[in-house]
Amino acid sequence: MKHAVVSILLLCGLAPALAQSPQLTLRDIEDKKPRTLTKDEVTQLVAGAKMSRISPRGSQNYWTNDAGGSFVASSDNRGAGALTSAQGRPTTAPGKWHISDDGRYCILIEWKGIPSEEWCRYVLQTTDGYYMAKSTTVGTEAVFKFEIKK
Repeated sequence: MKHAVVSILLLCGLAPALAQSPQLTLRDIEDKKPRTLTKDEVTQLVAGAKMSRISPRGSQNYWTNDAGGSFVASSDNRGAGALTSAQGRPTTAPGKWHISDDGRYCILIEWKGIPSEEWCRYVLQTTDGYYMAKSTTVGTEAVFKFEIKK
């Protein structure tokens, strides 16, 4: 029975999702000495920066924040899921970014074929780069690794 389930997952394209590493939490990165950046620090860091991440669906996403608050996001759609017509085909989508009054980096990406993505997250600088989280007070809060380059 176990082999049949694995075979079905492989046929449906769901095995890569199972192979992904588990979601990181704030507690998992404590040894990396996370520091929440201020609004001014976040603004300086992300304005004009090239952003890259692995999405919660497992796709590689990247974009460059322009000074006017917009960007064009690209995705390889490798992790989009077997039920989307875009799986495995690269795509682009328009996006907007801004920094909230409390210093969070906020984005809106209007993906094609899947729901738009809209969120605001605190930027944490660590000894191995940058992470983003919805909250900085709960040890089990999910964190997302971002590569940010000027």
